[in-house]
Amino acid sequence: MTRIRQVSVQEQIPGFTTVQTEETRTDRVEAYLRKIVLAALTMLGIGYVLVNASQAFLVGQSLSSIPIESQANVNAIAGRALYLMASLISTSLGGLLIFGAVKFYEHEKPDGIILFGVLMGSFYLLCLGTGFALLLPETNFATVSFIVAPILVAISAATYSSSSFRVRSFGSILGIVGSVVLAYFIFSFRFLDLAFGWGIPFLGPFMSLTALESVVLVLASVGVCVNSLVNGRFDEPPLANVFTLLVAVVYGLGAFVGGLLLSMSFWNLIWKSPWVGPLHGLSEWVLSVVVFWSASLVLLDIGGLLLIIGGCLGFVYVAREFSRALEL
Repeated sequence: MTRIRQVSVQEQIPGFTTVQTEETRTDRVEAYLRKIVLAALTMLGIGYVLVNASQAFLVGQSLSSIPIESQANVNAIAGRALYLMASLISTSLGGLLIFGAVKFYEHEKPDGIILFGVLMGSFYLLCLGTGFALLLPETNFATVSFIVAPILVAISAATYSSSSFRVRSFGSILGIVGSVVLAYFIFSFRFLDLAFGWGIPFLGPFMSLTALESVVLVLASVGVCVNSLVNGRFDEPPLANVFTLLVAVVYGLGAFVGGLLLSMSFWNLIWKSPWVGPLHGLSEWVLSVVVFWSASLVLLDIGGLLLIIGGCLGFVYVAREFSRALEL
């Protein structure tokens, strides 16, 4: 009889190497990062729309209460009209934030959206600065510098896409100068307090705590300068990514803390409005708009908190990418 030998073959299960495991973890971190950034920028974008809509409504209401009987009143009307225009532009920036977040989540480079946003933001600051100058009793060199600074930032943004290294360097220097001037004015002056006169800590032009917003402007301009200087020499400059993440964390903290402070200040005024305070004697619908403004700030708080989480997760992603690049 023929003997049949049974040979058992052990199935070979392919194992993952250390490099493959690290790449899988990095991809997972990137997926989480994109989701968090999408959620954060969406919340901030909706917050921009609702908060600026409330501001525009109250500024428009104050326009109707100023009689045209003197040159000072004419300047006040013109200044508030520019504030109203600036609020509408900032509302559009909120929609642009959401659109850019979707592009980032879909792995598309939002360079064109960022450039358009910087130009729109410069025009927004130009309207805000001109209105601020009209509301002041007299115009001096400092207020004129604040009007010129957004123009410098817009020119800097236009030169960023140039292929010439000298043009990009010149534009980066202009951007840093303009951002430092803007940071000084945002930290030193409360623009909305001139329009309302409520004596509360209003947010900066970009819906964040004024001190941290000033830091964000300087960090962003330095990060753009670094990125433009190393553009074309490295595939992904880690230093530029670090500046981007620092901007996200600092701005997120400013949006979170600033939204809380302003919301509590609003509720303090509303609570005292039946007896004293700047809201005393105002109509019910004006108080309703202030309540809506205060409630809209919750979206900025949520967006700021998510941006902080996304920034910290981004540091983990950049660190892993950098260590993986060193191993190759």
